[in-house]
Amino acid sequence: MEHTDTSTSDSFASLDSAPAARFIIEEPGHPPRVVLLPRGKSLRVGRGEDQDVRLDDQRTSRQHAQFFYRGDHVLVRDQGSSNGTWLDDKRVTAAAAVTPGAIVRLGSTRVVYVPLAPAKREEAAVEVDGDVVAVDPATQQVFAMVRRIAAHDLAVLVHGETGTGKEVIARTLHKCSARAKGPFVAINCASLTESLAESELFGPERGSFTGAVERKVGVFEAAHGGTLLLDEVGELSATNQARLLRVLEEHAVLRVGATQPVAVDVRVVASTHRDLAAELAHGRFREDLYFRLNGVTITVPPLRERPRDVLPLVERVIVERGGRHILAPETVEALTRYEWPGNARELRNVIEGAIAMADGAELRPEHLPPTLLARPKARDGAPPLRSMVDEVEREAIVAALEDHKHNQSHAAIALGISRRALIYKMERYGLKDPPRRTPRP
Repeated sequence: MEHTDTSTSDSFASLDSAPAARFIIEEPGHPPRVVLLPRGKSLRVGRGEDQDVRLDDQRTSRQHAQFFYRGDHVLVRDQGSSNGTWLDDKRVTAAAAVTPGAIVRLGSTRVVYVPLAPAKREEAAVEVDGDVVAVDPATQQVFAMVRRIAAHDLAVLVHGETGTGKEVIARTLHKCSARAKGPFVAINCASLTESLAESELFGPERGSFTGAVERKVGVFEAAHGGTLLLDEVGELSATNQARLLRVLEEHAVLRVGATQPVAVDVRVVASTHRDLAAELAHGRFREDLYFRLNGVTITVPPLRERPRDVLPLVERVIVERGGRHILAPETVEALTRYEWPGNARELRNVIEGAIAMADGAELRPEHLPPTLLARPKARDGAPPLRSMVDEVEREAIVAALEDHKHNQSHAAIALGISRRALIYKMERYGLKDPPRRTPRP
C-alpha cells in the first residue's frame, strides 16, 4: 500500500510556535544522531556528499529523501531512490505528512520524527504540557490513558519511581479536564509533620494558635474548582490519613480553630513511589483511604523502560538552556546506554551539569558523571539481559535462514516478522552473508 496522505493526527506535542522539527537518525553501525529542521527549511538525506545528512547505509541512494517543515506540517518526499522511502511501512510516492512519533525508513536507516516543545508553554494545545515528552510507545500509552480519563472526574492514583514525572501526569490530567481553567495546587505529603499538617491542608483561623495572625487558606480551599495533587501520599502518618479521609468523604474542610466547615470542590490526584497495596497488607495505610484515592491507577514506567524518550528529554533540557549545545556521538552513546536509576530528574541534573562543565558548544563524555561512562556490570558474572536477548534473537534468525535455505521471505514468515524487519535485523547482527551458528563456549 502506498502512502500519499497529507493529513495530521492528534499527538502529544504541538507544532505551534515550535522553531524546528527534530529527527532522531538511527543508522546501523552508528550511534543515534539528533538533527533539527528549522521551520520553513528542507533537509536532504542520502549517501551523496552534497546531502544535508550524509549516510553510510549502503541500502540508501545518494539522493534518497527530502524532509520539509512547511507551516505546521512536516513532510517527506522520495528523491527517486532505488529502495524507496517508507513511512510507517507504507511507500511514499508523493509528499506525505509525517506525524509526531512516525518512523521513516530509508534503506536500513530509521528516521524518527520528534517535535520540539512549543517556544511558549502558555500557547500549547490542551493535550500538551511543556514538560511532556511522549515519544516512546510505553509513554504514549500512558498519556493516551491520561487523555481518556481526564474527562471523568475520578480520583486518580499515579504510581511510579522517584523522578519519573508523576507531577507531569497530574498537570496533564488537569489541563485536559473540564477543570483546566481552575487552579492546580500540589503539596508534598512527606513534608507534612503532625504539627503542620492541619494548617497546610485546611488552613488556620486567625488566633487559632500562636503565630496565626491572620486567616490562611489551606491547599484544599486553594484548589477549589480545580485539581489538588497529593504528592507522595504514601508518606502520610496515620493521623494525617484519617484527616484526609474525612475531607474526601464530606467534601468539606474545617479550618483550624473554626466551628463551621467550608465546602470544597476538588479533584484529587495522589502520587506515590510506594506499593500501597503492600502498605495495606502491613497495616501502614488505611484501606478506606486507599479506595477513596484509587478511582483509577496510572503507572508511569521508569526511563529505562522507555528508551526512546531519553534523547528528546536531553534535547528539551538543552533547548531550555538556550539551545546552543550539541551532543558528541560518544555522548549520545553514553546517554542511551545508561539505565537512569534516578529517571528524568537525574537526566535533567546530568545535562545541566554537562552544560555548566562544557567550555564550548559540544557536550562531550568528559562533561558527564563517571557513573554514566561505565559499562553496566552483569550480576554474578552473567551477561547483561540485553546481550542475552540479542543472542537468542540472532540464533533464531540463523536457524530460520538455515531451515529455509536462506530464503529471506520464507524465513521472515516462520519468524512472524516482515521481510524488511528481517533484513534490518540481519544487518544489525552482521548476517549479510550466509550465517553460521555462533559456537557456544
